[in-house]
Amino acid sequence: MSPAATTLIPKASPSVVAGEERARVASCLMETHGTTRAAQPILLQAKGLTKSFGGQVVLAGIDLELRQGEVVLLRGENGSGKTTLLNILTGNLEPDAGTIDYLADGSPRSYSFPRRWWQELNPFDHFTPEFVAREGIGRTWQDVRLFGAQSLRDNIAVAESGHPGENPLVAMIAPGRANRREADLNRQADDMLSRLGLAGREASSADMISLGQSKRVAIARAVAAGAKILFLDEPLAGLDSQGIVDVLALLKSLTEDHYITLVIVEHVFNFVHLNNLVGTHWELSGGKVACDIVTFVPKIPKIDGVRENVLPRWLASIVGTDSKASEHHLPHGALLTRIRRADQWKSHAKPVLDIKDLVVNRGSRTVIGQNDHRMTTGFSLAVYEGEIAVLQAPNGWGKSTLFAAICGLTPLQAGSIALNGDDMAGLPPWIRVRMGMRALPSDHNAFDGLRVDESLRLGGRSEPHSEIDHLASRSTGSLSGGERRKVVIQAMSHGVLAIYDEPFSALDQDEFEIAVKKLLKTACAILILEPNQRIAHSANPIQA
Repeated sequence: MSPAATTLIPKASPSVVAGEERARVASCLMETHGTTRAAQPILLQAKGLTKSFGGQVVLAGIDLELRQGEVVLLRGENGSGKTTLLNILTGNLEPDAGTIDYLADGSPRSYSFPRRWWQELNPFDHFTPEFVAREGIGRTWQDVRLFGAQSLRDNIAVAESGHPGENPLVAMIAPGRANRREADLNRQADDMLSRLGLAGREASSADMISLGQSKRVAIARAVAAGAKILFLDEPLAGLDSQGIVDVLALLKSLTEDHYITLVIVEHVFNFVHLNNLVGTHWELSGGKVACDIVTFVPKIPKIDGVRENVLPRWLASIVGTDSKASEHHLPHGALLTRIRRADQWKSHAKPVLDIKDLVVNRGSRTVIGQNDHRMTTGFSLAVYEGEIAVLQAPNGWGKSTLFAAICGLTPLQAGSIALNGDDMAGLPPWIRVRMGMRALPSDHNAFDGLRVDESLRLGGRSEPHSEIDHLASRSTGSLSGGERRKVVIQAMSHGVLAIYDEPFSALDQDEFEIAVKKLLKTACAILILEPNQRIAHSANPIQA
């Protein structure tokens, strides 16, 4: 059994309901229909929530409620307002009108909007994330947001309430009390990390673990803060198959062992993984929420079979039926798929990107350049003109490190990286861009303070595409995850080499197809980095 499947919080923890309440809730959780669901206590209730951006109505009078132990899947097309709704319910954004009642904590709190100016004068009654968090509301973000320079232990311990050391007076007058409390919090954090399968990594900095591990730590931090309701923004995004299994096991433990209410926003391709967990569906469309508490199997758009084994074939079908593809296994479970475009491939093609004997370290640990026997031999890869190379690798393999090395964002310990035969060693990123390299990271890929049309011009695009022209006057920071992804892909101007780190996350089926077609026009050589979600390698790999 995965370590994440074990209990996250010790059974004796005060955060776990006990006795008759525990038995009552357990019986309520056995079903998700009608009267049984109605017997569960309401933890959050909202009425008449409205929100507009620049005259565009996003939420139009939404009514909803959350009950203890409920697991909700919030669905809706990109731009429908899912992120806006989450931001409002977690105190990160004020609605234009409506009321929100937080009932999860022992001291219920109610907010009515719009709030009057004199209400903000009360220091104990602000509508902010920290005040909402005190009501038992937690949240995780798609981009995780751990403190990268801090240890995993500190990332969890910092969320615990009641640090006496935070009070200078207590720290000076009763340092022993503060030290004892800190030691107790550290022990609790270590216990959580052990249950997450991260024993021995307590002192590791958060920027030294894989994405799947980071997402588990982020969820544990929210639980440590006392969350009774946990909002999860794409918890499965960017995870490999093992990461998905681990996170799902953790979420199941939170609901079954601790009766924490979950609201999940997830990519449509990952709905199938949530079938055995979700009992309530919220469909957000036209600014309204439709609630369906009858568990069903959502219709998942299919491309050409199971998505885990289809991404390279999908790309090959986009570029033409005459294209040829081949698969090559790399160390540590990675898979490289080469797709040669019939309209651009030439038999005498030279490598546009040529990586030879590359070694990259993170701290003292070699991330890129070790073989399956943990011997440092160097990593080599060439991407040719007229070719699309898709590198699928497990979380923690080093995809983001490889991306950073190619872009000049991290130093090399050994080896070389050449673009069209010119060695890029020591060259800053902007010089590499002038040489014809284009790169799109998986996150932190846009300037939130710029408008969409300004972002496009910055990327070398004078006119927005018809797919996003209605967003031209919006600030990039106000966009949903899918809208932002469409904008940054559109902003990519033509170059000789394009590198994309997980470019398809947050995109729906139709947007996925449009994005692929757009990427193919960006450069004559393309490298795409994706998590490897294959349970096992295909028995019949694509043949060249």
